[in-house]
Amino acid sequence: MHFGTLYFIKDDFYSRFPDCNLMVNKPSDDGSPHSRPCCCLFKSPSSNLYWMVPISSQISKYHFQYHYALQKYRLCDNISFGYVLGKKRAFLIQNLFPVTEEYIEKAYLDANTDAPIHIPQSLLGDLCRKARKKIRFNKAGKLFGLTDIVKIEQLLLLNHSDSR
Repeated sequence: MHFGTLYFIKDDFYSRFPDCNLMVNKPSDDGSPHSRPCCCLFKSPSSNLYWMVPISSQISKYHFQYHYALQKYRLCDNISFGYVLGKKRAFLIQNLFPVTEEYIEKAYLDANTDAPIHIPQSLLGDLCRKARKKIRFNKAGKLFGLTDIVKIEQLLLLNHSDSR
């Protein structure tokens, strides 16, 4: 796993945590999968958990939410914007989640070069800063974001300790 690289998450992961407000993969269409790419931000230093942030192409929807938060709170730590393959994308820190390597399907590859897609280091730094803040707040019992990351983390860690 490489930090700043985009990956697809297996459907099994979303099936395992149906009540945690995860953004699930879209259903297949004409036999081709419509998995949602997620950016690998960092690995937890004390466990085998990787922290992932989903990416969306619904720019106008998330621009509205971003600007609303800026007007109301003067900052927005839930959403960032960046470019993937030359197209603007929304990085949804509000939907950040932990995952173990067993749930990683594959890297998102550039169709032209067959190389894994990486995001710029400057964007990765911004995403990591916002993600660490979300994790800190959630572990302190303050709801920040949409996904129940504490519940997912506890279940993944419990499963990991049971398999030892």
